[in-house]
Amino acid sequence: MRVMERAVRAWIRCVLCWVGVLAMAPGHVWATASCHSNPPSAYTLNFPAMVAVARDLPNGSPLTGWAGSPYTTNYWTCNQSGDWYTGTDFEAAGIIPSTPTSYSRSYNGVSFPVYATNVPGVGMALGGVIYNNGRVLGPFGFPQLGYQWNKNGTAVNNGGHLIGSLVKIGNVTPGTVNGQLAQAFSWESAVKTQPPGNLDLSAGVINFGMTPVVITVLTCQTPDVDVDMGTQTPADFPGVGAPSSKSRSFNLTFINCPAGVADSTDPASLSGLIHNVQYRIDPISPDRLVSGYSNVVALDNGPSQASGVGIQLYDSTGAIFPLATYLPLNGFDGTKANSYSLSMRANYFRTGAISPGTANATLLMTVLYQ
Repeated sequence: MRVMERAVRAWIRCVLCWVGVLAMAPGHVWATASCHSNPPSAYTLNFPAMVAVARDLPNGSPLTGWAGSPYTTNYWTCNQSGDWYTGTDFEAAGIIPSTPTSYSRSYNGVSFPVYATNVPGVGMALGGVIYNNGRVLGPFGFPQLGYQWNKNGTAVNNGGHLIGSLVKIGNVTPGTVNGQLAQAFSWESAVKTQPPGNLDLSAGVINFGMTPVVITVLTCQTPDVDVDMGTQTPADFPGVGAPSSKSRSFNLTFINCPAGVADSTDPASLSGLIHNVQYRIDPISPDRLVSGYSNVVALDNGPSQASGVGIQLYDSTGAIFPLATYLPLNGFDGTKANSYSLSMRANYFRTGAISPGTANATLLMTVLYQ
């Protein structure tokens, strides 16, 4: 029993000695920080009230210049004792999901990820700058937009600056981009870390929203065209491999093309107006092109269709119109509301022995707006 008692007393003595050594350890073991937010607790990024997007603008194209929250050095004031790390951390919130898209946009040489918004086809590039105890750090892109530093035994101010830009990420549906974009948190830790984690919600949360942006999609009206080719006989065809002597004129029209204003806030932005219009004409399927001839379209299939002829188109100069090829709409001006008309001509074209019947052919016009 005496041996056991001595062992217990020795163990207790060791514990007390260990506690005593711990009490004399360096001050950073006991360091703390008490942070509180400073008004205001909400900031707004000011975007254009309306953005007009050409329907076929390439994905990844910027739709606006950069909008930013006010440069603020003191979202939080932290009273520190000992060595302690405090800082600012930004996180996506509201209409911005936590996972970015595959697109990005560069700001001052730094790649900012692009996130989806509440309007299909419209994304938001997000990043920012951190202010930490007198230091200016960044710009950084989401989602690791945060920084910490320590300052022994003094008050520390931490702040930041959120930066955003709208970007096209898919087929745009008209709508209004609006809502909360992000939140900033006081980021406190005994050791220097990276976000997320160690966020002090009790210190207050800073919210970031945006002014509403109405998104419109720019196009012209392109009505269908029916060309009456009339009645033609074999005598109207000089021979195989030649067009009929009777042609029919028609017009391709681009009606009510809207006027726009280019975004002057950022030269890289292509939004605000239709910069150019291109168009092309194709047979309804590639196999409808007649082999051995230049741009001749076969007649539609049907029990009463004629045979031995196809359709060939010509432009206003009389040149054969190139099918399956994008051509510019000459004279188009995206800054002016206008309508445009192209003079065209259609001819039957003899491809073989002619048999009587209906001679209809269908072609498809595609318009590209950028």
